[in-house]
Amino acid sequence: MKALLLVVAVAALLRLGLAARQDLWADELFSLAVATGHSLEHPAADAVPALGDFVEPALAVTPATFRGYLELETPPADARRVARAVLLSDTSPPLYYLMLAAWIRLAGTSDLALHACSVLWALATMPLLWLLGRRLGGPREALAACILFAVAPASLYYSVEARMYSMLWFFSALTAWLTLRLHDRGGTRNVALWTLAGAAGLLTHYFYVFVWAACVLWLALRPGRCPRRALAAAVTLVLVLVAPWYRLLPESLARWRVTGHWLDGLPSTPKLLMAAPTLAWGLLSGRGAWGGVEWVDRIGAVVVLALGLALLRRGREAIIGGGRDLIWLWVMGACTGPVVFDLLRGTSTSLIGRYALAGMPAGMLLLGFALGRLRTGIAVGAMVLLAGAWSPGLRDLFAARARSWEPYRQAAAGAGAWARPEGLVLVHSIPSGVLGIARYLDDDVPMAAWVGQLGRRRVPGDVESLVAGRERVALVRIHDVGEPAPEEEWLRANARVVREQRLPHASIVYFAVPPTRR
Repeated sequence: MKALLLVVAVAALLRLGLAARQDLWADELFSLAVATGHSLEHPAADAVPALGDFVEPALAVTPATFRGYLELETPPADARRVARAVLLSDTSPPLYYLMLAAWIRLAGTSDLALHACSVLWALATMPLLWLLGRRLGGPREALAACILFAVAPASLYYSVEARMYSMLWFFSALTAWLTLRLHDRGGTRNVALWTLAGAAGLLTHYFYVFVWAACVLWLALRPGRCPRRALAAAVTLVLVLVAPWYRLLPESLARWRVTGHWLDGLPSTPKLLMAAPTLAWGLLSGRGAWGGVEWVDRIGAVVVLALGLALLRRGREAIIGGGRDLIWLWVMGACTGPVVFDLLRGTSTSLIGRYALAGMPAGMLLLGFALGRLRTGIAVGAMVLLAGAWSPGLRDLFAARARSWEPYRQAAAGAGAWARPEGLVLVHSIPSGVLGIARYLDDDVPMAAWVGQLGRRRVPGDVESLVAGRERVALVRIHDVGEPAPEEEWLRANARVVREQRLPHASIVYFAVPPTRR
């Protein structure tokens, strides 16, 4: 137990250090807006300003106008309004946003506060990993899984993300542990807890359903002390508990949203065939949204392959015996689920690594099982090699101020220094991107939003109105989701380009406006 506490303490220090260092990116800004009761992704005609819906101002405003969508109101938005914002803006269930709404009332809306919420859910997952490892292997396996979870780049990165991923880990691990408890002990109390965990998971992320289905399947095949009729009753009750929200799912999926079509289009057959193993490797890889080096990552792949072969040599019992087949079903469900979803919906979620994150704890457990079967010296050596393969990704992760390579603070500083109070910062982005620039922009710098997807802006009329009386304009393009920027073409034709700045996933063009165009 002392070893576990030490690992959890190290995990907490790493995550809190990262949480304090990194700014928010578009998805996290979206989380904060929805948790404060503000919808961002609705059609312009559907906006209800009195309910906090995003409205694109016709003219320039202060950054505080946009920052209002990221702040608690007086009184704060209630649960019904937060759920309404989820339904209008997101394609996820509401539990994370409701939990975040309660959290920010206590901790505030700072970047650190949002990140710390996710950190706490990630740390809460580690005791469950320990319990699962002890039950399915032993203390060595449990400790190895917790160490890997503490330092793996993907785990660190998404532990800090102000999204529902670490909460998803917690409910996935909790459901797996309670599944084993039902098998081992049965009992009304365990059935009730399993039911509540299942409902909470299904209301946290829709892709949790693949983990839950794996647990249901395993219990149906290996009921142990849990009668199948009790399982059937629990499954039925889970579905009843989530039905009030899930009955709205067809309406939610059918709604138009600003970024509603970015995943449209089924991947090619070769990509679909490789999607599940690619997603599985993404849970263990040192490369991802945080950075990393490809050739070094291949070393990690070799280490993981060697561990898999070593486990395979131990025989069938070591691989799937004693309930370990539940963990295999868990990770398989998490990684094949997006492929099934794509085939049904004609989307490309299986190309996005985070959609398999529900399988992260299972991946750490499987590695822990393999390491626990090795002699101590060999196991330590394998972990050192794996840590070395992860080290470039960890270096990039802790070196970056911006998350997901979206430098809102840097872009706001550069654009604001050029525009100053007599100029204009014009942000070509989606609403959450506009809010990101506003969050880090000085209060006295006028700014305007150009959200092309809303279809409200026209060239030349709107751009002429925006630059009227301005000496300088800084056009920021960030997270525009591929939307054309006709306002940039007009500015290039009618103003003088002073310089251009290229940033990761962003650009700033600095214009001087001639007197004839002011």
